[in-house]
Amino acid sequence: MLKKNGVTGLPTIPRKLKQCDACILGKHNKQSFHDSHSRAHRKLELIHSDLCGPVPIPSANGNKYMMTLIDDYTRMCWVYLLKNQSDAFQTFKNFHTWIENDAQSHIGSIHTDNGK
Repeated sequence: MLKKNGVTGLPTIPRKLKQCDACILGKHNKQSFHDSHSRAHRKLELIHSDLCGPVPIPSANGNKYMMTLIDDYTRMCWVYLLKNQSDAFQTFKNFHTWIENDAQSHIGSIHTDNGK
């Protein structure tokens, strides 16, 4: 109203434009990942894997972790539910044996996020 002369004699209050830390952090942009233009050229050449958990509510069987394995070439995905994080290595060994026998091919490399 003051800008459109709807009110006269109204004092102006100076605004301080200092932002709080949360406002500043909220406006930050996350650096994007570099696009990977290379893809696997054969089945099992590259397997992406991740271990998620512990989840706050375990499954009916008491599983708190989830291990995912994705073939880069076919985009086939396998999900294993685990009771403990320490079961991941044995689960991968079982997967390794099974998938190489089933696919009649060898796993080339594994890509993970370097988590524990």
